[in-house]
Amino acid sequence: MPKKVLVVEDEPLERRALVEMLKSYPLLLEIDEAANTIDFEEKVRLWKPDVVLLDIKIPGGNTLTSLGVLRNEGFQGKVVIVTAYDFFEYAQQAVGLNVTAFLVKPVKDDVLYDALNKAIEEIQETDKISQQLIRLKKFILENKSFVASMMIQGLVRGEEITEGLKAVAKEVGFLPIQGMHVFGVIALSGFDAEEKQWSQLMLLGELQRILGDSVFLVPWVRYITLLFFNGPMENPESVASKIFDVALQNDMHCNVVYMGKVTGLNEIDEVLPSLEEILEESILEGFGKLIYGQPQAKVDSKSTSDSHADFDLAFSAILEGMRGGQLQLVNDGAGKLFALLSQSDVAVNVEIVRLLFAGYIGQICKLLLDLKCDEETLKAWARRQVRDMMIPIRSVVDLKNMFFISLEEAWRVRQSVRDLDLALIQKALAFIEDNLQEANLSKVAEHVYVSPSYLSRMFGKVLNKRFIDVIKEKRIERAKKLLAMGCSVTETATSVGYDNITYFSTLFKEMAGCPPSEYKRSLHSSDSVGAI
Repeated sequence: MPKKVLVVEDEPLERRALVEMLKSYPLLLEIDEAANTIDFEEKVRLWKPDVVLLDIKIPGGNTLTSLGVLRNEGFQGKVVIVTAYDFFEYAQQAVGLNVTAFLVKPVKDDVLYDALNKAIEEIQETDKISQQLIRLKKFILENKSFVASMMIQGLVRGEEITEGLKAVAKEVGFLPIQGMHVFGVIALSGFDAEEKQWSQLMLLGELQRILGDSVFLVPWVRYITLLFFNGPMENPESVASKIFDVALQNDMHCNVVYMGKVTGLNEIDEVLPSLEEILEESILEGFGKLIYGQPQAKVDSKSTSDSHADFDLAFSAILEGMRGGQLQLVNDGAGKLFALLSQSDVAVNVEIVRLLFAGYIGQICKLLLDLKCDEETLKAWARRQVRDMMIPIRSVVDLKNMFFISLEEAWRVRQSVRDLDLALIQKALAFIEDNLQEANLSKVAEHVYVSPSYLSRMFGKVLNKRFIDVIKEKRIERAKKLLAMGCSVTETATSVGYDNITYFSTLFKEMAGCPPSEYKRSLHSSDSVGAI
């Protein structure tokens, strides 16, 4: 397609000379002329030339002023200044208007052709880039979930959030201003390993069809799929119900976690580690569960029964503070416990409050024993508690004071422990070894008297491992022993707590380097060679 060149020159002879030179140019050109600024602006708007040969001072004013107006309107054509005026007088203004070349009259053929060649090369390069951008935009819009997956992987690797990345996210509708709801799904099939990838693809296709185009489905790690909703959503329960239905239709078992909303790309990397850990741990407790990965909004008004239930929550804070060596947490828990007691009906009954406190003291004593506190110090504290319980008490206020003193003394006993964190982890590991098949974060945390989140942090601090990774390591190690004893793969998987054979086989291969059946055969082969 020939390039369009507009010659803007008020002198007829000069204009005719330029037109004749252009006719001799090696490439085919469409040529038009303008003799004043009005014609110049009108022809640019209507004809949209690729290149303008522009004299600066013509009837109607300074053409650079007109060019500034046209640039602001979106004119992108190349401009070559052709003038008899001093270059330096207009150089700064011309550069600001993206002028390609500046020629001084009289212009020779070769000089004009060089300037025109440069302009056309710039146009061709711009066209090439535009075509690439069009193809890229088309690819992005047709593969939104893939693009989102690439973006998320980059964020997890720590790549910088650039303006370009934000522009791509905006183009595909990923992470709009109102934020996106984030779900995670872990789905396992009962099929053989060869068919599991097909079942995963079927699940993704069905979920996309059921949930609609406003949802980004991103295949992640270990059977986990991420779901990002960039449009209106009914509620987490409705979404989870649809996911469970699709999974059931594809003979798959799954769990769903809802992580709330993210409003910035930087938040995604913060959400994913928790999402993965929650889903992997959820398998230990079975399937068909919707888990909330973030605290739900609290209701301000509480019933009397709710207040009674908070007694355990307040005392749990005391125990966790004792366990973790956090005196402020102990004091906060005690303060909340006393406040709840004051609002409760039982506050008027000294005997009930005394019995309640006696139960709390017993649990604290058990905790101090588990922490392996100094035996003599603990015995002395226990004797004082028994003695104080014999003292006649006439008011709940006296009981509160006595309980607070008991807490202070218990704190001093707890100070006799040298390594609280290690003692906690050792007790947790012993429980896991004894209950490997059904051990999960909630059960182990309950056994060692801390919250699941606190126990999870302590595993990372002391062992530099996630809780779920410790579980997997111990289960695979026991699985190796069972296979060596002649147990079948199915029996082994069930014995170490995995009802889904496909997941067990994948995990075993990931951690042992080969599938369990191959591992078992290698052991028997070694035995046969030894026997020979």
